[in-house]
Amino acid sequence: MEFDFPNPHDLLDAISVGIFLLQVCDDGMPRYIAINDIGAARIRKTKDEVLGKTALEIFGGSMGERALAQHLRVVAAAETTTYNTVLPFPKRVMDMRTTLTPIFDASGKLTHLLGTALDVTSERERDTALELTRLAKEKAEQAGQAKEQFLANMSHEIRTPMNGILGMCELLRETDLDGTQSLYAGTIFNSANALLGIVNDVLDFSKIQSGKASLKEVPFSLLDVVMDVTTLLRTRTDGKGLALYVDYAPTVPTTYLGDASKIRQILLNLLGNAIKFTDKGHIVVKVERDAEDEAFVLLSVTDTGPGIEETRREEIFSAFAQVDGPSHRKEEGTGLGLAITQALVELMSGRVDVVSEVGVGSTFTARVALQGTDAQVEALIHDPDTVAAASVHDTVPIAKVTRPTAPALAGVRVLVAEDNRTNQLVVQKMLGQTGADVQIVPNGQAAVDAYQKEGWDMILMDLSMPIMGGLEATRVIRQFEKDTGRDACRIVALTANAQPRDAVACREAGMDEFLTKPFRKDELFAVIS
Repeated sequence: MEFDFPNPHDLLDAISVGIFLLQVCDDGMPRYIAINDIGAARIRKTKDEVLGKTALEIFGGSMGERALAQHLRVVAAAETTTYNTVLPFPKRVMDMRTTLTPIFDASGKLTHLLGTALDVTSERERDTALELTRLAKEKAEQAGQAKEQFLANMSHEIRTPMNGILGMCELLRETDLDGTQSLYAGTIFNSANALLGIVNDVLDFSKIQSGKASLKEVPFSLLDVVMDVTTLLRTRTDGKGLALYVDYAPTVPTTYLGDASKIRQILLNLLGNAIKFTDKGHIVVKVERDAEDEAFVLLSVTDTGPGIEETRREEIFSAFAQVDGPSHRKEEGTGLGLAITQALVELMSGRVDVVSEVGVGSTFTARVALQGTDAQVEALIHDPDTVAAASVHDTVPIAKVTRPTAPALAGVRVLVAEDNRTNQLVVQKMLGQTGADVQIVPNGQAAVDAYQKEGWDMILMDLSMPIMGGLEATRVIRQFEKDTGRDACRIVALTANAQPRDAVACREAGMDEFLTKPFRKDELFAVIS
């Protein structure tokens, strides 16, 4: 049987890998004597431009010099060699992986080099892309860590003076005040609490963005939350001459299962924005069930402000954007309110809608999922004096001050490690009502020295202090107790470090309780008792 073999050159041209053959001539120069079509196409030359020439003669310049030098190195080594070559072309750089295999004659003389060339540009681009992705991921992680650290530091720096404000205000409200003084003290206290809530929710916003946020599922009164928020902001509407109304629909239960603090922040942001940008007219806070799905509650705030142009309605939900009317002055503020609101609402499986008309006003509606726990509408809702579009300041009384009962701690020795003088005073005054024997020291080292000198029943320990911090001081004290056989003293962290990892660090150091600043007196009494 006879077979017809195709032309060897046709076989080479049918292969999808660049193949070429170099002959080592009498002058020692490797010259191309064969190349297939794909090999010639990859170097962007015709066969006539290649055959019979060295690499230097084909490419010229430094590129040709490098290629010829590589060929000569393989001839000298007489070993199969694989190397990468970069071919610069207009608008593209090609990476070629070339393998040269020496061919010897019968006498052992190297006569030819057989070469294969693979285009590995896509592989290089993939590796580059992976490396860039890795670097971008590292940068993003570093930026995220820096942001988290910044927020933690900011939270700490705000909470420390806030503890002084709230603590002294709470003590002030327990003194004999007339009606006006009581109103002023209550306003300071409520405003400070609102500011603290904002700090907490800014941290929550960061957690939402990083996917670390969570919702509480506890019973709460939605009506109380609405009335508390409107009462808190009523002084601002009164100051601007605005009427403030609440319309709590009779079909909406008062009690729900959910996260009251986040509902409060949503309402504070929406109502606060409405007050900020409304100079005359009125504002209505409305609560109703979603007609499409009763598992959702609609919380809407309608104002008679300047309105928002349609082209800006998406923009205003971006972080640091502000809600300005076309002719309205630029208001101060971070511009985080609506971004936080949208993030919180989306966390609750809802959305925020806005309807606005320039020169008429705007309505922002937060649609949130809440699980009802009270199937029957309470009698309070049907009271026409409570709702039915009644003015808030006509129907909501100022909350009465309830004084927490001080525990009897006569003879109990309490050591307080705190470097901030205002907070020293707050704790000392609060504990002064208990009859406890209180001593203040300004840092962790002083706390260690005082404890080793004489025993204490309890230590209230700040974390961030000069000379020695609270965690290190606690570890030293626990080791001292272990070495001396002394009974363990109860150590409670009083700290402005409010991150979950801080509580874990306190437990690991040997602390018994963790109380975040600013703390209420009843909270302090609770951990002491």
